[in-house]
Amino acid sequence: MGPGPGTNRCTLALSDVGMRLDSSGRSRQSPPDTPLHPLVKKLLELQSVDQEIASLTKDIDSLPAEEARRRRRLDELQRGATDSHNRFLKAELETRALEKAIRGSDDEIKRQNERLGQVRNNAEYQATLFQIEAVRKDRDVMQEECLKLLEQLETLRPEVAAGETAVAAEQKVLDEFLAEAEQLRSSRAGAIAEVRGRRKLMSEGIPEDLLHDYDGLFKTRDLIAVCPVDNGYCQGCYNKITMNDTARLLGKSSVVKCGSCQRILYMGK
Repeated sequence: MGPGPGTNRCTLALSDVGMRLDSSGRSRQSPPDTPLHPLVKKLLELQSVDQEIASLTKDIDSLPAEEARRRRRLDELQRGATDSHNRFLKAELETRALEKAIRGSDDEIKRQNERLGQVRNNAEYQATLFQIEAVRKDRDVMQEECLKLLEQLETLRPEVAAGETAVAAEQKVLDEFLAEAEQLRSSRAGAIAEVRGRRKLMSEGIPEDLLHDYDGLFKTRDLIAVCPVDNGYCQGCYNKITMNDTARLLGKSSVVKCGSCQRILYMGK
């Protein structure tokens, strides 16, 4: 289907299967009342059926690309959410490790303070004071780092929550898109199969090389491989055809192609 990048929800509009329009919205050419070369007439009828198939499958053909785009978006959000979650876990683990180390320092300071009452000389007393101070300085550094990590956790907490919310919302949109896409495929499966069956029957009797040329033109010429000539001009590319080609068209004795766009021509009304 192909909604724009800002589309938040899937909007699968079921095309009116009765409309005989090509992808440009132009009305299909009906076979003229004037006689045609038999093969050109068959190709013109085949083109009408192919345009009907194109109308039925236009949205369906675009579904894989749209699904891939939506999955890429979901993957991007999931990577962002995972990154935020991992950073939160890392900060949380580091915080717990520091808190444990701080408690260990507090215990060590307590033990050293108890030891002060048991020392026997001034040198040992001074050494114990030095040890207490060293442990306290290390503890202060760890305390400062722990406070920074706690602030980081408070910043990351809403980021993690927002990431998880965004992933859940995008997953819901994707699930709805997939459900609607499947519904679209199912709703058109019968009609597409019926038209393709008619197409197979109608292509019988057309020479393989001519059918191959027609198929290539239909795909590359905006779903118009067979078009009329009006007032000497090809109505596919609007270039003037040669007098020789005009004579061949009037004679209806051969298949004539436009010298500019290579479309298969017939004389219009």
